Amino acid sequence: MILHDLRYAVKALRRMPVFTTAALLSLTVGIAASAAVFSLVDSALLRTPPFPEANRLVVLNITQRTPAAGELRHRWSWPRFQLLQRYAQSFEAVATSSNNVVTVTGTAHPEPLRIELVSASYLAVMRAPLVLGQGFSEDLNPAVGKTHGVVLGYALWQRRFDGTPNVLGSALSLNGVPLTVVGVAGPAFTGVSGLAQAWLPATAAPLVTYREYLTTNQNFITVVGRLRSQATVESARAELAVLGARIHAEQPSEADSAQDEFSATAMSLNDARIDVVTRRALLLLAGAAAVLLLIACANVAGLLIGRAEGRRREIAIRLAIGSTRGGLVRQMLVEGGVLAATAGGLALIISAWIMRFVSIPPTQARGRNFYGAVGEFAVPAMDWRLLTFTILVCAFTVVLFALLPALRSSRTAIASDLKAGTAPGGGSSSAIGAREAVVGLQVALAVVLLVGCGLLLSSYARLRQTPLGFDPKGLLTFMIRPSEVKYETTTAPALLDRVLQEIERVPGVDAATVDGCAPLSTQCANASLHIVDRPWASATDAPTVLRHYVAPDHFRTLRVPILRGRSLQPSDRAGRPHVVVINEAAAKRFWPNEDPLGKRVWFEGSSGFGRPEESAEIVGIAADVAYQPLAENYIQPDFFTHYAQFTYPSRMVLVRTGGDPLVLVPQIAQAVRRADADLALFDVQTMETRAQLSWSKHSFQAALFVVIAFIALSLAATGVYAVTAYLVASRTREIGVRMALGASARQITSAIIAPTLRFAVPGAAAGLLGAVFLGRIMRATLYETSPLDSRVLLGAVCVLGVSVIAANYLPLRRALAVNPVDVLRSE
Repeated sequence: MILHDLRYAVKALRRMPVFTTAALLSLTVGIAASAAVFSLVDSALLRTPPFPEANRLVVLNITQRTPAAGELRHRWSWPRFQLLQRYAQSFEAVATSSNNVVTVTGTAHPEPLRIELVSASYLAVMRAPLVLGQGFSEDLNPAVGKTHGVVLGYALWQRRFDGTPNVLGSALSLNGVPLTVVGVAGPAFTGVSGLAQAWLPATAAPLVTYREYLTTNQNFITVVGRLRSQATVESARAELAVLGARIHAEQPSEADSAQDEFSATAMSLNDARIDVVTRRALLLLAGAAAVLLLIACANVAGLLIGRAEGRRREIAIRLAIGSTRGGLVRQMLVEGGVLAATAGGLALIISAWIMRFVSIPPTQARGRNFYGAVGEFAVPAMDWRLLTFTILVCAFTVVLFALLPALRSSRTAIASDLKAGTAPGGGSSSAIGAREAVVGLQVALAVVLLVGCGLLLSSYARLRQTPLGFDPKGLLTFMIRPSEVKYETTTAPALLDRVLQEIERVPGVDAATVDGCAPLSTQCANASLHIVDRPWASATDAPTVLRHYVAPDHFRTLRVPILRGRSLQPSDRAGRPHVVVINEAAAKRFWPNEDPLGKRVWFEGSSGFGRPEESAEIVGIAADVAYQPLAENYIQPDFFTHYAQFTYPSRMVLVRTGGDPLVLVPQIAQAVRRADADLALFDVQTMETRAQLSWSKHSFQAALFVVIAFIALSLAATGVYAVTAYLVASRTREIGVRMALGASARQITSAIIAPTLRFAVPGAAAGLLGAVFLGRIMRATLYETSPLDSRVLLGAVCVLGVSVIAANYLPLRRALAVNPVDVLRSE
């Protein structure tokens, strides 16, 4: 019987190409949008990271519970990790990983390389596939006269060694340190960071990156673990709660107050990789896609109700000759299933095409995501999960759009419908009422999406209009990552002197500076501020401020004015009195009713200025600059000191140029190599590009919402058009009689528009109520935009009004074109 119904459904749909095309178009758009958004949500929130048995991988953290800030999570030092490795019982193994950028040296063109410094157990914990070699041995220290090993990423092997199978034993120089290739990872493995191009043993760090890597008690090392088969995340947390206190007792962490409590905890790798901004945006988009799917289903339901009206006599005849109501319902559901299955197949093709162009922008807020130690792994893919979702959505849509019309059509009055025949204008008032209700629902849902779209666009527009405090045009930015073994803090200023001098000699360069970060990022260093002669009540009361070690031309390079006092000078060097320039926000916050010039400050946790006797005198006040992402308290107290009085060697370089900054990259790279032949430019971008990246997730969310809202509005307008056209067709005789009796065009227009307003106005009102609820959900997503923004609400109503008028235009023209003579003659 199902096969018979299937054959009948296909034939019936082929006989009505206009209806079938309209229904397929609506469903395909709705399902394709849902599938595309699901692929984004799945990749970013649901799908486990691309490691074998990833559900057993966890990220471990030291916890610090303070009276002021609550629970804080920290990474690990190497000595603390060794204690963890010795005591932990819930894990098959634990391993370390820390991100770094080194330079491939010993070549004419040094190349920056992202690496992970790892413990011996790391490759086993991550189940890293190796195409060549055995990886690291348990003893990471090489024999006398031997060099440390390095495991190459697959892409690096192909690029620098041409994929040769005899690469094992080859030499590779990183930061001037010779290493021996001991393995090659599989093509899909990029480490827990998702960015690594090679892996070095942690014991090589004192030679390659940081001399005190294995001895310092600073917490900068990420720890991952693989749970034992019988262990759970909860049981591991219970063990770590006790074990963390024991580790702190043996290797104490620095406390902010005597009341601080230290422990340890764990979270799944999947939870660790999810960025809060990504989660919020994608859940909102998922809701919008679900609403769009409802609108599409409502559109098809309205079409089916209209189609059922034309089949009243056919249905009555079938019931009269013995068909059952259940059989009719089944047959109509099969028709709906054919529509949904066809639309689902088309939707999969469309969503696969969409995924080629739509992807989630990379997280810029790496500081919140374990300092970039855990990748997002959020790349959409066409897989069985998307196929399963699409099948389920198809089944769900059949129930949504086909069941109600099928049940309604089967409850027909056989005698009256047999008498009614197929005369035109026989549309029942109940059918018209049902279609009006369905379209009213479409209008309401469309208004909700229009308001959401308007709020996001308004938020994004205000984000883009926010003054940055500096001029991003013509500004080139890049990182240099010299070996901190070769250049310690005492020798780093001399290196930066040479780098800046060589860059400023390049024709077309107007000015250059260095900093620990670029504006609009989250990489800026911070420290606790202390003001001389104004002690805080306790150490926990010391506010956190942003710290910058910059060049004298810093403010000229960014085109930031000095409001009072002076800028940093070339003479403010080591051995001279410490000086500092602050921004206007710092002046207003810490010296609201007095002159900050001449005051002295020092910074706890900031080397070189970390004690009262190393305090710096405030000599100038600069205008505010957005050093944080715009959506996250972008103006904060900034304190600038001369890099010559203290700096780290790894710096962000900012270069002001007279034209296109990218044109000068080759010359600037040569200038940097003249300062040190082993230096390479890393993360080269114009400041305008960095600015676009900083708000890329906001633009991504707004753009997708615009597309969804436009489709929803189009479907709602189509529904309005269908109902109005149906009304005009069913009332042709009435319209002709009215015209014959002298009705004016205005009266005819009013008669046609009135029923439309009867469902559109309540639908719009319900939509505005839903939009108020949506605004509350979106509050955390919006930037300086009220969720009840009157301009947005009014704009949504106006857009809807124009769409409704446009949808009524053709049916109204058809009504006004009715010839009363022809109508009366047909009687």
